[in-house]
Amino acid sequence: MRPDHFDPIDLEVLRSRLETIGEQACRAVEQTAVSPAVTESKDYSVTLLDADGNLVHGSGVVIFHYGAATHAVRSTIARYGDTIRPGDVFLANDPHNGGGLHPQDVMVQQPIFVGERRVGWSVVSAHLMDMGGMVVGSFAPDATECYQESFRVPPVRLFREGTEVTEVWDLLTTNVRMAELVEMDLRGLVAGAHLATTRTSEVVTQTGVETFLGSLEVIRDLTETEFRKRIALLADGTYRATSWTEYGEKFYKIPCTLTVAQGSLTFDFTGASPQCPHFFNSKPYIIAAELVVMIAGHLAPDLPFDEGIFAPVKLVCPEGTIVNCQPPAPISAAHMHVALNAAGVGMQALMLALGASPEAPQREYIGGASWESAIGPQLWSWPMPGGGQDALLVLDGQWAGGSAGAARDGNDHGRNTFGPAVEASYPDIEVLESWFPLLFLERSTRSGTGGAGRFRAGAGNSFAFRPHGTDAIHGTAFGMRRWLPLQGIAGGQPGSCNEFLIHRADGSTEMLDVSCSGALVGADDWYEIKVASGGGYGDPLDRDPSAVEADLAADRFTADEARTNFGVIAGDAEATLTLREKLRSARLAKAAPPAKELSSAEALPPGAPLPLFPGVVQHGHIAVAEASGARLACAPDHWTMGCACLVEHLWPDGQGPDVIYRSWLDPLTGRALHVEAVVDGDTDSFIVAPQRWIEAQPAGVA
Repeated sequence: MRPDHFDPIDLEVLRSRLETIGEQACRAVEQTAVSPAVTESKDYSVTLLDADGNLVHGSGVVIFHYGAATHAVRSTIARYGDTIRPGDVFLANDPHNGGGLHPQDVMVQQPIFVGERRVGWSVVSAHLMDMGGMVVGSFAPDATECYQESFRVPPVRLFREGTEVTEVWDLLTTNVRMAELVEMDLRGLVAGAHLATTRTSEVVTQTGVETFLGSLEVIRDLTETEFRKRIALLADGTYRATSWTEYGEKFYKIPCTLTVAQGSLTFDFTGASPQCPHFFNSKPYIIAAELVVMIAGHLAPDLPFDEGIFAPVKLVCPEGTIVNCQPPAPISAAHMHVALNAAGVGMQALMLALGASPEAPQREYIGGASWESAIGPQLWSWPMPGGGQDALLVLDGQWAGGSAGAARDGNDHGRNTFGPAVEASYPDIEVLESWFPLLFLERSTRSGTGGAGRFRAGAGNSFAFRPHGTDAIHGTAFGMRRWLPLQGIAGGQPGSCNEFLIHRADGSTEMLDVSCSGALVGADDWYEIKVASGGGYGDPLDRDPSAVEADLAADRFTADEARTNFGVIAGDAEATLTLREKLRSARLAKAAPPAKELSSAEALPPGAPLPLFPGVVQHGHIAVAEASGARLACAPDHWTMGCACLVEHLWPDGQGPDVIYRSWLDPLTGRALHVEAVVDGDTDSFIVAPQRWIEAQPAGVA
């Protein structure tokens, strides 16, 4: 029963106590688990939920787990209902049936009781090094159905009323590699859940059951109310963004149309490719778990991340597609290639909405596509001297370069300046070399001009290692974006792509596909990965020359790259101005003319302009390039109708699939207003249609 009155200080004290419990449970996991993936890379989480599986609070750096935990618990409740008892502990890992983000992220769930009344749940999840299947580590790029990927576990009891269900443990350890390691990590998760459950029960007892449950409801409602107020500051309308997920040189489309209306956000993925026989098919709850984290990072970083944040967000994911797959679709990377891409496309649509929303303070934080769908993780394994296998989950590949944003460069080694917190930490090299038969050669910042712009993207991680004390290591790669880079915005260039390289002892170099298994690095070979980056913000020819020269001094790129990509001749301001004018003129000379030309002499409607897109404003029914005053379109046409369009092929001469850069240019100056990286043939990858633009009419027209 909800209390009639509540003290906001009491609410904050309760929330802080639960947050502390989550942090204590995290320490318990770290102190009892074994594998470096958990203890060093921090690939785990602790989530507290109410009795019905609604999110109360999450702890630990893998924040995408929090939303997935709600799905796991609701699935467990649906299966076991009134038979759930104090002391029960449940396990699930199958995304098709009550699991988490992917099969290796197991969900350990313990109900929280006070007496005979269930008042909540603690859920502890971590990446376990192997869950069986056709390859070590259970990421199986070659799998064509889920039965090949892992030992799939629906919600089952690990403990029944405090007593271990040994048959379930036996089934699990019999079906996984590195069984002792996996079991120790799993017991660490049970320890964390037990601590969280015990401490939360104590808090409920001290607070009183009715006061505790009512306070959770009040906190959730306050969060939702405030979040809806912020969404209401966005311009109502529709906004569309598109990307593709790669498998080899084949592309799977992920379009997203965002509708902003009445304080809610609806992300519609209608048009996504059908589910496919590749390991990255996903589920709506997984996409939501990731997308809502990203949204909150931009619109509500100061609000409690609880069920109230999820309430205003709706996803439409057609069944039987890669965003809502059904068995037997393979799903061992259900949280990455498609899910992160879909969440990233949803965020691109949100950026378009922010760009058209003068009242939203977060429009100052607009940026290019998020780093998340450009990561390059992999797993390497080797035989143990006494038999069996060991493996390393190489999370250095997580550190893609962050996209640039309005008035800021992107962060090196990834992550967004604004948005979700860091998802993992760099494992210590000395720890890795003491644990594994590897010698690390480099961990540094990748060079190059990927993501060039007025504000440039940050650079991704570059690292290298070789076998040390073993004859060979065997690898599975499950990275993204070998061929299609992340988007920039407002004229910023797309980012760099992932490169996985084996340097052979004979001096040759082999480029791996970013999703493959069976890679072999011999004792005299060495392995290198260059992690991708996000996109830039604004035309690179508008970047402050002194900033380009500072990057040159820091060896971020070469003088030739500075001239080609930024139009800067170091130390010569006059030559730089001349070169930039020449490059803009060359763009226009190569570009197709506008689809519709408007006279720049036409008088603009009275009144202050409203933002439509970064660098493009709305004067009544006319879209105008802000810097030059060029008339671009009349409502309801897309503002690009009046732009010159330059199309360039990213991979010419058969070097790769047909990916194009489509630059929308100011027809008067040649300044890049937006640059798309799209699969050739796509003509509507983005739409900006606030309701006020669609309804705009010339003066005197009813």
